[in-house]
Amino acid sequence: MKPNAAAAHLRLTGAQRRIEVLRPWLLLALYAGTAVAGWWWLAVPLAVATSLAAFVQMHDSMHNALGLSKPANARLLTLSGLLLLKSGHALQVTHLRHHAHCLADDDPEGAPATWTFGRVLWQGPYHILMLRRESLRMAPHTRSIQLLETAYTLLLLAVFVGLYLWAGSLVGLVYWGVAFLMSATLPIWASYIPHRLAPHHPAVRAAAHTAQFWTPVVSSFAFHHVHHHYPRVPTALLPRAAAELPPPPEGHHH
Repeated sequence: MKPNAAAAHLRLTGAQRRIEVLRPWLLLALYAGTAVAGWWWLAVPLAVATSLAAFVQMHDSMHNALGLSKPANARLLTLSGLLLLKSGHALQVTHLRHHAHCLADDDPEGAPATWTFGRVLWQGPYHILMLRRESLRMAPHTRSIQLLETAYTLLLLAVFVGLYLWAGSLVGLVYWGVAFLMSATLPIWASYIPHRLAPHHPAVRAAAHTAQFWTPVVSSFAFHHVHHHYPRVPTALLPRAAAELPPPPEGHHH
């Protein structure tokens, strides 16, 4: 049986879908409220949580795993990408290539997993920019939406700067700084570490034990190998996939 057929029963319920769609936006509202109040000790962690939740939502949207209609999924991909100040459709191009040619020479997203850790540290921050160039090259038919989303991110940055210059508000710039830091370190926590640690590694096993009590971002790390074999399973349901579905073939954890 093909992986997608085996995983067909693992679909979000209506309530679960609403949670997955609303999570990053509720966190963003909490960030905005605490930031406006000047509670930066709480606002900054909420900005990090928003970015991680946006990453999970964007990733599920890339695989159309949330059970939404095609137009709704495309809109959510754009919006969740904007929460990271990225083009969701551009990242989708390189991510689907990663699934098709994992860690091969023509897999630009997976390249950091083949580097030394030192190289990931110094070159990683520029890697996202390289992925933007590669996505335009690999999928010229999506050039319009990629460029439009890029324009949106620049507009958001202009708004954040404007808020600071005209109203003295750091709310937008602090969020942009957090999102930039998360993006700059993306090659570390979303590529190098998941592909370097085998499923039986103690850190991965510990994450698997806590995934059901934490946010789906833990599941995306703990069950990365499962996701590669069953990419249409929503991140939130990966613990169930690991428990109920045939395990990926030996050596398939990348």
